[in-house]
Amino acid sequence: MHIILLWVVLVVVGLFAVYSVSVFESFWLTLYRVEEWLRAEPTNYFYFFEQLTNIGVWVVMCLLVTLVPWQFIKKMKHVNFLITLAATLLLFTPLAETYKWATAWLDLWFTNIQPGEFFKLGFVFFLGSWLLRKRPVMNELTWYIWFLIITGICYSIFFLIPDLWTVYVLAPVSLLMFWYAWGKKSYIVLTIGMGIGAMFLAATQFDHIRVRLDYYLNPGKYENNRDVGRQNKQALLAIWWWWWVGKWYGKWLQKFGYLPEAQSDFIFAALAEEIGVIGIGIILALYLSLARVVLKKLPTITDEEDQLFVVGLLSLVIMQAFINMGVNMSLLPLTGLTLPFFSHGGSALLVNMTEVILIWKIITKR
Repeated sequence: MHIILLWVVLVVVGLFAVYSVSVFESFWLTLYRVEEWLRAEPTNYFYFFEQLTNIGVWVVMCLLVTLVPWQFIKKMKHVNFLITLAATLLLFTPLAETYKWATAWLDLWFTNIQPGEFFKLGFVFFLGSWLLRKRPVMNELTWYIWFLIITGICYSIFFLIPDLWTVYVLAPVSLLMFWYAWGKKSYIVLTIGMGIGAMFLAATQFDHIRVRLDYYLNPGKYENNRDVGRQNKQALLAIWWWWWVGKWYGKWLQKFGYLPEAQSDFIFAALAEEIGVIGIGIILALYLSLARVVLKKLPTITDEEDQLFVVGLLSLVIMQAFINMGVNMSLLPLTGLTLPFFSHGGSALLVNMTEVILIWKIITKR
């Protein structure tokens, strides 16, 4: 029950965060819709009520998931992978919708979804099952080459979209699962080196990646350019301006149009301005507590395949959280990743909640 309790606390705190930091963005979005005759009047709480609705829908869906026995879900792991893969490939059809640089959404008649988020779940199931089957030969060079080929094919789908942020999560999660399955350390180091090389290669192919990486490595080069690195600069101002206690909840400045995507990608920085380092430390402690509780229960899981699934599912949540925080603090290059349970969203929120529910089901053998 500690897992569910921590999950609920993260979701509730995240909802309060969206309520506070999305006021400005909500007003201007709904004002635009009023001008387009899409709604009657503007509101400061559009993102909050949408997030509240999403949470309500996802809670009902998660409750339905709890009714399905884990053994049945486990038997369907390969089917789940194929379905999520097929959905991701639909991004190369007219159903795809482009936002900024990425074609990462499917425009369905009733909603928009990000199939890449669901692919993460299918990928963990596929990889965990495959690693366990190949454990006797996984440290042989031939198998390692096959590991690179198969995971590389999966990653290449997102390179073509391009949705490189999904790769930023899947790649380290793959390595963590490989390591937990007793993969050779030298192969892990080699893979990390190739991954860094692939990132620089991607920078040569996509201008927005090149600019973001160049700004990360040479921020002084763009000191007089207000457009390049604007999100990073404003995020740092929000985080470090009011160091310990912040300006208190509900009081903010950078989120008032200065910090883009305050309700999603940069909600960590937006919230940091209000609750300070102490408040952010509490949020960080919640994520670490979730990881600690799950890892403490890991040895009690008798099925090795289930253990790999738990490692992968937990890694998806924690890895994405720390990457998002690292970006907000300019410790990592700018990405489009959201903060699990906090950022406004639909598909990502559903997948994050499903990950925790599945971890709970595996540990409790339900």
